[in-house]
Amino acid sequence: MIKEKLKQISTVLSKNRDGIRRFIRNSFLIVISLWVMFSFIIGTKTVNTYDMSPALNIGDRIIYSRVNKDPVSQDIIVFKKEGETCISRVIAIPGDTVEITEDGAVKVNGNLIVEEKIYSLTFPYTDFLEYPITLSSDEYFVLGDNRLTGVDSRYYGPVKKDEILGTLILLIRQHSF
Repeated sequence: MIKEKLKQISTVLSKNRDGIRRFIRNSFLIVISLWVMFSFIIGTKTVNTYDMSPALNIGDRIIYSRVNKDPVSQDIIVFKKEGETCISRVIAIPGDTVEITEDGAVKVNGNLIVEEKIYSLTFPYTDFLEYPITLSSDEYFVLGDNRLTGVDSRYYGPVKKDEILGTLILLIRQHSF
């Protein structure tokens, strides 16, 4: 009888050890997978300026693809400029010619662009760029949706391809009540 009980206890302990090993192994694999995903595939950033208002508001969280570094016009990108991580909308891609007129219009390749949900005119910032500007093969021209106060390519010039961290894939809206 005692031998039977000891055998049952030994079996239970053996099963528990196997379960604990499986749990530790699976936990380790999950942690490594998350680390790889957030280090190389996706990134996150909290919006901390009004540059992209009303599309993105302060406190909103964005998730961006680190894999997609070839944005097209109207994509929202995350990039590093002068040591800061910025978020802006791509207006022109490599090879395009951009002009921002004194009357607040944006022209790409000589064509006036009409943008939905942009509620103010886009004036050039004086003393920073001379228009028209033709982008080289690794440059993108970006503008914030808040054209009155946004810090964007009008201020620091085109964004180089190697400064791009990724392209927005998901917005998590911060609700304020």
